Amino acid sequence: MLVRFCFLFFVIFFSCDKNKIFDQYQNINTYWDKERSVDFSFDLEDKSYNTFINLRVDNNYVYNNIFLIVSISDSLKTFSIDTLEFSMANKNGKLLGKKLLNTYNSKLWHKEDLKLKKGSYTVSIKHAMRKINQINGISKLEGITNIGYRIEEK
Repeated sequence: MLVRFCFLFFVIFFSCDKNKIFDQYQNINTYWDKERSVDFSFDLEDKSYNTFINLRVDNNYVYNNIFLIVSISDSLKTFSIDTLEFSMANKNGKLLGKKLLNTYNSKLWHKEDLKLKKGSYTVSIKHAMRKINQINGISKLEGITNIGYRIEEK
């Protein structure tokens, strides 16, 4: 009986995410340095994809939004660089996303219907946070615990 239950659990668990092509996270220790890029490398087929940036934040994240610079490169060149802004908290300052214990998980759109050729790619993500009326960026962004990148087949 237990063996059947375990088998059924694994079949259901792994079949629910059939569009997932790539899904990986990297830990951020204590703070995210403004000079550190978080990189993800993967191989893709000649298809269309939806891509997402996954952020896990805790209560040490004190900002209502986040600015990210996201670049996509193949083996020859960088062909896409975006500066993106995402809301991370509501107007009352409550963090957005799915709460799990003391962490909030946010799945943020990066690209919709991205057409790529077969090959190897790297996505690099840096934060571009600044305080109001200050030119220099925040050198040590606290509250980000994990950064992930997810690719789903369209």
